[in-house]
Amino acid sequence: MTQKRILIANRGEIALRIIRSAKEMDLYTIAVYSDADEDALHTKRADESYYLGGSLPAESYRNLKKLVKAAEETNADLVHPGYGFLAENADFAKAIEKKGITWVGPKPETIKSMGDKIESRKLVSKIGLNPVPGQLKPSRFQRDAVKDAESFGYPVALKAAHGGGGKGLRIVHNEKELLENFDIVKRESEAYFGSDQIYVEKFIKPARHVETQILADKYGNILYLGERDCSLQRRNQKLIEESPPEWLSEYGREKLKEFTLKIASNADYVNAGTVEFLADSDENFYFLEMNTRLQVEHTVTEMRYGLDLVKEQIKIALGNSIEDYELVPRGHSIEFRINAEDPNNNFLPTPGTITEYREPTGNGVRIDGWARTGTQITHYYDNLISKLIVWGVSREEARSKGIRCLEEYIIGGIPTTINLLIDILKTKEFVNSQIHVKFLEENFEIREIKEDEVISDRPSKVKISLEDTTNPTLAPQRPKKVGMDLTGNIKNPGIIFAEMQGTIMDTMTKQGKKVKKGDSLFVLEAMKMENVITAPIDGVIKKFNIEKGQPVKKGDLLIEIEAKF
Repeated sequence: MTQKRILIANRGEIALRIIRSAKEMDLYTIAVYSDADEDALHTKRADESYYLGGSLPAESYRNLKKLVKAAEETNADLVHPGYGFLAENADFAKAIEKKGITWVGPKPETIKSMGDKIESRKLVSKIGLNPVPGQLKPSRFQRDAVKDAESFGYPVALKAAHGGGGKGLRIVHNEKELLENFDIVKRESEAYFGSDQIYVEKFIKPARHVETQILADKYGNILYLGERDCSLQRRNQKLIEESPPEWLSEYGREKLKEFTLKIASNADYVNAGTVEFLADSDENFYFLEMNTRLQVEHTVTEMRYGLDLVKEQIKIALGNSIEDYELVPRGHSIEFRINAEDPNNNFLPTPGTITEYREPTGNGVRIDGWARTGTQITHYYDNLISKLIVWGVSREEARSKGIRCLEEYIIGGIPTTINLLIDILKTKEFVNSQIHVKFLEENFEIREIKEDEVISDRPSKVKISLEDTTNPTLAPQRPKKVGMDLTGNIKNPGIIFAEMQGTIMDTMTKQGKKVKKGDSLFVLEAMKMENVITAPIDGVIKKFNIEKGQPVKKGDLLIEIEAKF
């Protein structure tokens, strides 16, 4: 029998994860790579590697024509898109199938209807479920978004219609913030998902983020694989995910299962999928979106059910049935995202070279990663280094194991989220399963490191000050905004330098103009995140060394503001 060939249309940890499962199924694996990833681990572990093009996603991993050509020229029998890039692009799925190649994922028409957040909201509304209040059409112009935001009441979310994973999403609290972020979200949406369609949705607060996992075959069988809590977030992107959500009532679990199966059935769903909800109690849920792909956090479900979701995806794509599956979940699993970010500097992405890399081990411990000593974390792509997943017979055992493993995890050369994750696990709110989507921003005070402080060579031990706002003996402090913050330097607060390599996406001022502290100056894109940079002081723009579309390097002087009193 001829060995089947599978092309993985992705990079990094998810490409490696798919390669490993595919090899265990005796499939011939084909990796794709860009200039930046020529020596990346996924290209070494695959049986064959295909060069796509330049480092920019539009030149490589998000270039539909090049990926289809790669599948053709390597004689691939199957294509697995992973997550991100073109994983939820119906045109890509359709183009692959037109070439007679098997697409490992939902049908193109399902991706179009459910991957489109607006269309999926329409569908669930028709079958009697409640989506988060929001538009049922894209906001073409700012005035449309302002009108709908006023009808829902602030705060609202500006969201990519074809988005997911926290990309192309901004929470705005007033009209000024909406106008400031409207074009940014459209650009992010286009950059990540190939579509600039965005819409307005009511922001529910406080809320927990809960999601459900399914597998469905071509014969109408749907396998429900429980729930995951994904409430611990920064910048609306997940940092910790766990299964099961301990705070859910039995009634809540049954309602989520009922809602999920109803949505999947009405969508004629096939392959792996995730339905996401916001909950304002343990029994009241709003449909958020359906992800027509494999989720980053699929690992916690695998650990509880003893199932390899990638293998199941491939089997379903090849026509296998899941009718006779009988699975019983066991224990508790938690996933931690290890990102190249500096928690001491408002989660600024930190590209650079990893000088030392050592993973934790032990029973019930799993690492899904792509890095090693010498790996370059580039500014071109998402800054996820790895995922640490732990399993325990109870949530407390999994939590304790997570702390131990994070303390053993060594990543040298760049700051990471490791130390922050340890501190989160030790809070009484996490211990008592009382986390919500704004917990990090509201409860953690992250301070800047002083010039005379010595930072350990081990970035996972960067110094961080956490204020316990529940402790009455501590004076309450206003937490800093989670996001990039280029606010000058101590000696001359009016000078703004580039803290990392990036691109100027937009400018809102010019040389000679008066500005007040907090006024928007420019938009800097770095590691696929756009950030509005504001004036650190009142004054006049003395130097303005930037223009739209300009690339900048770390250390470049961008703006100098002369203080005026």
